[in-house]
Amino acid sequence: MTDNDKKTPLYDVHVDLRAKIADYYHFLMPLQYSGIISEHRCVRNNAGLFDISHMGEIVIEGEGATELVQKIITNDISNLPDYKAAYSPICDEEGGILDDIIVFKYNLKKYMLVVNCGNTKKVNKWINEFKTDKVNVNDESDIISLLAVQGPKSEEIIRLVCGDECAGLSRFQFKEITVDEMQLTVSRTGYTGEDGFEIFVDNSHCVDLWNILLEKGKDMDLKPAGLGARDTLRLEAGYLLYGYDIDEFITPLEAGLSWTVKFNKTDFIGKDSLLRLKKYGLKRMFVAFKMHDKGIPRTDNEIIHNNNVVGKVTSGTFSPSLEIGIGFGYVLKRFAEHKSRVKIKIRGTDYPAQIVDTPFIETPLRRSHNQNKV
Repeated sequence: MTDNDKKTPLYDVHVDLRAKIADYYHFLMPLQYSGIISEHRCVRNNAGLFDISHMGEIVIEGEGATELVQKIITNDISNLPDYKAAYSPICDEEGGILDDIIVFKYNLKKYMLVVNCGNTKKVNKWINEFKTDKVNVNDESDIISLLAVQGPKSEEIIRLVCGDECAGLSRFQFKEITVDEMQLTVSRTGYTGEDGFEIFVDNSHCVDLWNILLEKGKDMDLKPAGLGARDTLRLEAGYLLYGYDIDEFITPLEAGLSWTVKFNKTDFIGKDSLLRLKKYGLKRMFVAFKMHDKGIPRTDNEIIHNNNVVGKVTSGTFSPSLEIGIGFGYVLKRFAEHKSRVKIKIRGTDYPAQIVDTPFIETPLRRSHNQNKV
């Protein structure tokens, strides 16, 4: 811990719950409470409550808001309805990913970008480089908290706390409501592969909302879950993590995010570079792999084929659902396309693995994933 470490409004609550606290991009966050595997299974079977108030929120408002958002993201929101959200990378001129974000559209003149905490200042500065006098860009990360209720029982919990209209939201839809004088923005979004909701709330009401959710969700076995379970859940679901699986040196085309790059848009930052890459072809590609037996892959493990290093692991973990090691990485294109058998070098020993499709496990949400690609 350092003097520069940040705390969410729930920090003391996490400490009282005897959470194991870890430094995550200078935020002191709960890594686990009862244990990563038990929290993971609670989310898969019932519901988990996450403090994700470390995430950044940047609000873009004004006459030119839509044009600015369209310029900085690779996805196309020209047909996105009001009160709907969309996933998109933000790229630099070379096509490298500066961040992957969720864009929340209130109307043509107001958007909120939810960004990764380690990138908030960088993205805010980047957006301001392209803004005009017709737009205001405000980083509201320090005044907004964010909670996530994830799991098959999340809809029932949200109905008790936020009402039928919020429980009836479609995937990536959101709504502004007031509950007990708390102004909330409730969205049907998440990062676990399960059905779930995320709730934006003013810092001053964050602890109250946390307690209300746990109380109302008690009969549905809602339990606090930490960043450790969030990581194993997102890996099983096939979701990428910025700083590990994607960064400024990786393009959306290499990362398997081609569906988020809409070349039919008039213009966006990085378009020319991505068009060239598409024309001349990729040298490396993102892959997922499953271990054949023992051995838990970790970041930076080498990926081996016929005694040659063909890539590196970006994320790896033990899958509580499959009870085997799983991971992501980048390999030379031909090995990705042929779903090659490979080996993962773990502490000097090569363990066999198979390149596979994602998600690693089928959840109700991931079965309908393609329907939500906009």
